[in-house]
Amino acid sequence: MVASVNGFPYVGRCLDSLRRNAPNAEVVVADWTDEETRARIREGWPEVKLLSFQEPTPVPVLRAAGMRAASAPYVAVIEDHCVVREKWGERIVAAHRAGHPVVGGSIRNGETGRIRDWAAFFCEYTEHMEPAPFGTVESLPGMNVSYDRDAIAAMDGFLQRGLWETWLHPHLQQAGFELYSDPEIALDHVKDFGFREFLSQRYHYARSYAGARFARAGALKRAVGGLAAVALPPVLLYRILSRVLSKGQHRRELVKSLPLLGVFVCAWAAGEVVGAWAGDGGALAKVC
Repeated sequence: MVASVNGFPYVGRCLDSLRRNAPNAEVVVADWTDEETRARIREGWPEVKLLSFQEPTPVPVLRAAGMRAASAPYVAVIEDHCVVREKWGERIVAAHRAGHPVVGGSIRNGETGRIRDWAAFFCEYTEHMEPAPFGTVESLPGMNVSYDRDAIAAMDGFLQRGLWETWLHPHLQQAGFELYSDPEIALDHVKDFGFREFLSQRYHYARSYAGARFARAGALKRAVGGLAAVALPPVLLYRILSRVLSKGQHRRELVKSLPLLGVFVCAWAAGEVVGAWAGDGGALAKVC
């Protein structure tokens, strides 16, 4: 299923890649953009099962709706800024048939024209950048992952709450589900972020994360959590650097991205501070 929040040209590229590289897949698109986008999808990709949302809807809620609407035994989750590669669908099905309930793979940066594109990619996807490991892993990306029906049933309560994979996947692991990675389950991230746009995305994502994390916490725990988040920038920057360097590629782009990365990790820390102290504040619906 495809969470659609960016409109064209992104969703068109995504659906073209699915038609080309996963021709036998049932495709469900959950879209909240506008009627023009949905009309173009109906016309250009009539085989798609289209779910329409009239108001801005958080990505996790779109994912949950798409999973409910799908009828296939395995449901792969991607987003409209994703372009799947050759054999993507075949590798997913093969991994599930081999007995793996939750499978995912590699993410490559498909927007390489500007340093801010690299900085955005490093902020979001270094943990899962290619090549992904092969075998059992501790985490999988939320926008290149597939679940069998047992895993979906085990996540049901979390899906209804609109939670990200940072909650879904640990819950599955605690329930005894293995997370399995195949580097050939690969896609390209092709979102072209503006500087202010990505800065806003980092802040709102972090605020929604911290808001959910501390939603049931007392005042003291929220205060301490917010203060602790002030120290996050160097921790986040170190994490990005170590992951990229361990892959042995894109080091030149990493060095050039450092000033922007510094700004972006500060935006994340600010979001966590505010989310811990003041809650989500509707930030989840602003993440795309």
